[in-house]
Amino acid sequence: MFLSLNWLKDFVSLPRSLKPEALGELLTKHVVEVDEVIRPADKYEKVVVGRIAEIRKHPNADRLKIALVDTGADKLSIVCGADNIKGGQFVPVALPGAVLPGGTEIKAAEVRGELSAGMLCAEDELGLGDNHTGIMILDKGAKIGKNFGEYLGLDDVVFAIDNKSLTHRPDLWSHTGIAREIAAVLGTSFKFTEPRPKTFEPAGETASFRVKIEDFSLCPRYMALVMGDIRIASSPKWLEERLVAVGVRPINNIVDVTNYVMLELGQPLHAFDRSLVDEIIVRRAAAGEAIETLDGVARRLENDMLVIADSQKPIAVAGVMGGANSEISDAASSVVIESANFDFISVRRTAQKLGLRTEASIRYEKSLDPSLCEAGLKRAAELIKKVCPTAKIMSKIVDEKKYTINQGPVNLDPAWLNARLGEAVPPERSKEILARLGFALDEKNGVWSVTVPTWRAGRDIRSPEDLLEEVARVYGYDRLPPRLPLVEMKPPAPNEEKKFERAVKRCLSGAPAFYETENSPFASEAALAKLGIDHSAHWRLANPLSLNEVLLRQSLVPGLLNNLRTNQARYAQICVFEAGGVYLSTESEILKKCDSEEKLPYQERRLGLAAAGEGRGYGFYRVKAAVDALLEDVYPLQARPEERYLALAEEIRPAWAESGAAASIFLAGKMIGTVCAIDPGCARKVGLKKEAAAAEISLKTLFEICRDAGEKQFIDFPKFPPAVRDLALVAKSKVRAADLMGEIRGFDPLVADVELFDSYAGGKLGPEERNLAFHIVYQSDRTLTSDEVDLLQQKLVRALAEKFAVKIRDF
Repeated sequence: MFLSLNWLKDFVSLPRSLKPEALGELLTKHVVEVDEVIRPADKYEKVVVGRIAEIRKHPNADRLKIALVDTGADKLSIVCGADNIKGGQFVPVALPGAVLPGGTEIKAAEVRGELSAGMLCAEDELGLGDNHTGIMILDKGAKIGKNFGEYLGLDDVVFAIDNKSLTHRPDLWSHTGIAREIAAVLGTSFKFTEPRPKTFEPAGETASFRVKIEDFSLCPRYMALVMGDIRIASSPKWLEERLVAVGVRPINNIVDVTNYVMLELGQPLHAFDRSLVDEIIVRRAAAGEAIETLDGVARRLENDMLVIADSQKPIAVAGVMGGANSEISDAASSVVIESANFDFISVRRTAQKLGLRTEASIRYEKSLDPSLCEAGLKRAAELIKKVCPTAKIMSKIVDEKKYTINQGPVNLDPAWLNARLGEAVPPERSKEILARLGFALDEKNGVWSVTVPTWRAGRDIRSPEDLLEEVARVYGYDRLPPRLPLVEMKPPAPNEEKKFERAVKRCLSGAPAFYETENSPFASEAALAKLGIDHSAHWRLANPLSLNEVLLRQSLVPGLLNNLRTNQARYAQICVFEAGGVYLSTESEILKKCDSEEKLPYQERRLGLAAAGEGRGYGFYRVKAAVDALLEDVYPLQARPEERYLALAEEIRPAWAESGAAASIFLAGKMIGTVCAIDPGCARKVGLKKEAAAAEISLKTLFEICRDAGEKQFIDFPKFPPAVRDLALVAKSKVRAADLMGEIRGFDPLVADVELFDSYAGGKLGPEERNLAFHIVYQSDRTLTSDEVDLLQQKLVRALAEKFAVKIRDF
């Protein structure tokens, strides 16, 4: 945003000794960040006033002329193609080395064999309008050789403001807003005069004009005024100079006034040609409705966009840009001036969807004060009468409104204020600062009740902390003594769950040789559908980063399978894992907002593994082996098969798993995850050409089991040799090997270990039978005899037969 120093002086008294650079530094310290202090006359360096002494035809081009131009210091020969130049005229001359506002660099050059030592300039080339029909002709009283910036009277200074530094302050998007702040900081007077009431009395018979608002939540206030006997012309020089100084191109007297008021007060305005608008209806756009905006682009609207319409059509996109079908043309004789307030969210959303950000939308999306509408409309009417003396008020001011402004009060304790500032600011000084900024104070029992001015009451000032900031910045942050906080320096408590997760990653990337990957937490509906996953219970993103990924994932497997697919052409075997979050359809205990009972989705950390390679079952056994290695590494007790095992579980088989190849993973009697082979049909749908499998484990459950089991302990090697017996049993298929192992281990203290080394079905076995073969290790603090081991083995067989109806294999 640009600010004119001359314009600011209309509203605030500045000390003569205050240099522009010092004022810029003051603004940066107390109000907004000033990026640059600009002197507009500098952009016309090496552009001077010249007088055409003589004109002759170009010898080599019928449409070109050669002008001999007197610049005071020299007489230059300049080639020109304009038809409006004559001898004796005063014109702007760009000398070699000049850089015009549009970026054109002027150099001496030959044109059709004749030297041209500069350029005669049109208005648009100088950034003074869009006229390119001929060279700009200056007043006859112009002084030859004078700098063109001086000729224009550009004795102004412009401040370039960083927009990010005032994005939360809608009141600062204007000269009056910044002037009020300067007055508060300097302790000088703020001058603003309301337009005289007589300015708005209709001349003669009052014309009726209808305004209807269909949704006051999107348009809390809409004001309109009809003015007649308008003569469209160029604006006076003073008005054009101010607009040009802050980077706005003059158009005509009516449009220029609307822009002028926006820059002066911060209230965007719009003018419609009254002959093209029969009434105003503020409504939502109809589905598929379109409008050609003032920039000449046809734009399709959506039904959540707010438009200004007449009885037949939309004539403007509310808060963004007017329509070409109601713009002010040179033939317009009466106008409708609009001054309105629109919902800031609606304007921001519309501007983003249309890709159309304007000076008006930038201000509206900051949440403007609805009270500003009236001041803006009245100021516009006053200025239109000034720049167009024939103009008359033709209607009463139409004011449709339905809004409330929360002005507090906010209670502020001066003792708390100074304690938080760290500096004893005199209470009277704090009161003075707040009063100069427009706040009203009422003191009771030592506490100030502060009423917020309307221009700060939108989304800006709501709490004592906000008022503290106002006092601190105007008083001066540089005047507050810096003090380091007294904080006890100690390391944060270790996060045992994070340490455990790192241990898991180290294990898998070690001997199992799995590569770690990190996938997006977002999921695609199409990708889930290929795996047969029902995504109806997935959380849907309100504002997705990609239109293809609109869901939060509930499993790590789809992402891992995509990793396998993208790498299968490069490697014969691929093994990957990921530790990441999933977002389940149940609610967590974490509140979404402090003032709401709504809760965030339940998030869980999981470990996913996937492997693919050539050969039947490669992926399943590769993943299973990695899971075994992991659990053996992180589980702190001596490895026991009954503590860690897989169990076929068809009822929990995911949609993407192969039938008969889905197993639950158990540890210490708790299910911690699953391991499954990928169904060939699903594999083809996602582009997998290798045998693949995947496992998914709850990291939280695994951590809790390992934590509760205690630390690993070293077990000394036995001093006496063990006795090892093999036992082959025929059992019913429903008998679990883990149950047999648990019974064997607990049968007698001499049983030190048991291991399942074979499982077989078919052949001479019955259809519901299978063979289970175990290594049993007997160990004692002495050397066991063969007889006592045989006797113990016989007792064990009888006990197993009674409990599980098993028998020793005899074939």
